[in-house]
Amino acid sequence: MNILCINPNNSQEVTAGIEKVCRKYSLSDTEVEVKHIKEAPQGIESYRDAAVSVKYLLSKFEEWENLYDGFIIACHSDVGVDLLRELTDKPVIGIGEASMLFALPLGHKFSILSLKRKKIPQKEDLVRKYGLENRCASIRITGLGVIATDEEKREKLVQEGIKAVEEDGAEVLILGCAGMTGLDKEIEKIV
Repeated sequence: MNILCINPNNSQEVTAGIEKVCRKYSLSDTEVEVKHIKEAPQGIESYRDAAVSVKYLLSKFEEWENLYDGFIIACHSDVGVDLLRELTDKPVIGIGEASMLFALPLGHKFSILSLKRKKIPQKEDLVRKYGLENRCASIRITGLGVIATDEEKREKLVQEGIKAVEEDGAEVLILGCAGMTGLDKEIEKIV
């Protein structure tokens, strides 16, 4: 099986982190290729960024569709997932939807740890779209951008993760950005 994992921003650093995780968790008979969209914004931090990214994603998808057996959109905002599902009969997975569905059997309530305040409406829309309002304890923000350093992210994620658990009643924490890839085990140890 040949899967394309698409980072819908242009950050090579984020793409490298995604690629590392894909290599670690992919099955031996599955090849996962990771690509980013050079023309897209550096991070998907607003509805505008998402719209710009989708424009370029659409043009690239025409050349990619017949080369792969399935697609992963590596952006927690699930940028372009519905559009690609409309264009192909092949599986299209968004990490936003996947992370929320994965969280359900792990605890009664989950919280999403996200970036900037303007991401909250996007996250609320996703939670509502997937019918999970009563399972979402909160959406917490770090105030950081997609390309902040891992140290900055780690510190803020721990702070907000503790608040989500202690104040909001979350039993499961979701890292709400592909730019947080690789920080899960460190956060889990502390929170």
